[in-house]
Amino acid sequence: MGRSAAVETKGPMQATVAEKKLYGKTILVAEDVEMNQHLIRHILESSGAQVVIARNGTEALDLVKKQNFDCVIMDVQMPEMDGIEATEQIRRLEDPKVSAIPIIALTANCQPGDLEKYEQAGMDDVLAKPIVEAQLLDAILNNAACSKFNKSASPDTNEYKLYDLGMIRSVSGGDLAFIKKMILLFIETVPQNVQELVDGTGQKNWEQVSRMAHKLKSTIDSMGIRSLHDQIRA
Repeated sequence: MGRSAAVETKGPMQATVAEKKLYGKTILVAEDVEMNQHLIRHILESSGAQVVIARNGTEALDLVKKQNFDCVIMDVQMPEMDGIEATEQIRRLEDPKVSAIPIIALTANCQPGDLEKYEQAGMDDVLAKPIVEAQLLDAILNNAACSKFNKSASPDTNEYKLYDLGMIRSVSGGDLAFIKKMILLFIETVPQNVQELVDGTGQKNWEQVSRMAHKLKSTIDSMGIRSLHDQIRA
């Protein structure tokens, strides 16, 4: 899996949002949910970074052995090898430049016990889902700062909406094609994920149920579907 080309800014609004804070940096993003991959890639490439995607911890471990990265964004819950195990294995690598690479956890689980587990695994920082652009960029730039494990809380609102594209619009930089792509990804992936969740429940395949629930949680957060936010995390 090779590097992707950096996305050029297309107008004043996009240039203002991005500011090219990550110019010259190469970031590995280990994330299994396609919508999150697309969202994070857009944020980082708009800020000048080159981005490589790993779909699970096994791919992430293999990539850090072959290529130099400035930082790893590591989803905690992934198939084949989760983010915690991948981080532990990276920290045990013999090459000190590789084993010391900054690793930022990306997760929906940010209880005190969870944070302790991430720290023990060797993660340098943690970001809570849903993804907030400014916090993601700051974590990459400042992961060595004294304040570790800063949680990004979801905005609190009492106003009922079926969905809220505010977060996607905020990171789009005015790129309507990106917004459309995110909506199409939602339409294309959710029905299949729901069907696999139903099938797994009927077959009592709890590993499949857990995997599909994880994907749906991330997708629902990205689309701002707050009516399901609390229920699906129960």
